[in-house]
Amino acid sequence: MIKLYVYTIFFLVLCSHSASAQIFQFNPYIGHTLPIPLKAYYGKFVTDGGTNFGANIAWGNGISGGGISQNSFFELQYNYHKSPLVYQDYINGDRDDLGDLKVHNALAGITKGGGNGIFEGYGGIYAGVTIFDIEDPEAFDYTRFTMAAGAGLKYYATPAIGIRLHTQFYLPFWASSSYLGWSGGTNSGTISSVASPYLNFNVGIFANIDHSY
Repeated sequence: MIKLYVYTIFFLVLCSHSASAQIFQFNPYIGHTLPIPLKAYYGKFVTDGGTNFGANIAWGNGISGGGISQNSFFELQYNYHKSPLVYQDYINGDRDDLGDLKVHNALAGITKGGGNGIFEGYGGIYAGVTIFDIEDPEAFDYTRFTMAAGAGLKYYATPAIGIRLHTQFYLPFWASSSYLGWSGGTNSGTISSVASPYLNFNVGIFANIDHSY
């Protein structure tokens, strides 16, 4: 229910914004995710990291916009990553294989860039949800509120097509003493930190549909 509510809000905001935007931009990509640490009181959950992929859609005014709206976009992101999950005990060092962890990110945010029409550097801030979906059918999945910050470089091979390099820092938040039912023991799966930060590095192509003429 929470996921449906969030997606609905994203869709309504995007529809209202697209009415005044001149450029629609679509950006599929692939990249690498660094290991995600989830620290507990008596151990930690760790992923191996690995390949991620996803797509962004954005509305904005591009280089033809005036003032603060120039090279500004409202962006909706989806990112997927799958990696083996291990629980490592702090006391005896044992490592338990918990299967694969699938991580879904659905975020919305604003980016602002600057450039010469061929190269454009940009930065952005985002908010949304991260879904931690473990392979074990008896384990719980968790949906967390997430904030993120990203930066990158766009290269316009033509006004309509280009390459985008992007780095993004994710910060999923956990409630105090959240228990992850992914390992045995009363406290072994109780999260001891309020956030589990991690990084993505991506490269992709983007395509513009220009409505300014």
